[in-house]
Amino acid sequence: MAATRVQQDTFMDDSDDTCPLCVEEFDLSDKNFRPCPCGYQVCQFCYNNIKTNLNGLCPACRRPYDEKSIEWKIVSPEEFKADVALQARKKAAARQKEVERRQAESSSRKNLAGLRVVQKNLVYVVGLNPKIREEDLLQTLRGDQYFGQYGKIIKIVVSKAKEGSGGNQSIGVYVTFARKQDAASCIAAVDGSQNGDRVLRHVCTTS
Repeated sequence: MAATRVQQDTFMDDSDDTCPLCVEEFDLSDKNFRPCPCGYQVCQFCYNNIKTNLNGLCPACRRPYDEKSIEWKIVSPEEFKADVALQARKKAAARQKEVERRQAESSSRKNLAGLRVVQKNLVYVVGLNPKIREEDLLQTLRGDQYFGQYGKIIKIVVSKAKEGSGGNQSIGVYVTFARKQDAASCIAAVDGSQNGDRVLRHVCTTS
């Protein structure tokens, strides 16, 4: 029996060992730095900025930062040397990956010049502003009150919320239906419809 490819709903969010405030990658000392007992981790630069220039509170639990409660591990020379080697390998791998990506793009452009394949079972809707907690959002979008009413859904991908006029945030949602007929029904119903004070729009997708 052929293996079945499992697709999962996801948020488009890339955060790998990065500070949630400045979005800079943690260095070795930052990885061993825990400024608050709640476990919320920020880099030392942001920690010092919060202590010196802001309110001195943990962004997650709002507890005042206290130097007595900081968990700190001194980095040994061996750990530092190993981290330097690891970072060098990561940079070399990233450079190689970029070279391969450019080569693949160049090859694709030569073989598929001028070709665009319309994905008739994929719907991309912009302008949604659901008042739902992030952990419940994907399941809610699959429900009968949202896209689930139009047919079987294979996959949903939610793009990061973007700031709109008046400080309101809206999201973009990619919905892959099992049948192109269901996607067409969704587009007909959603495109131009009202969502609070926003008008929902379907954006054509190609690959």
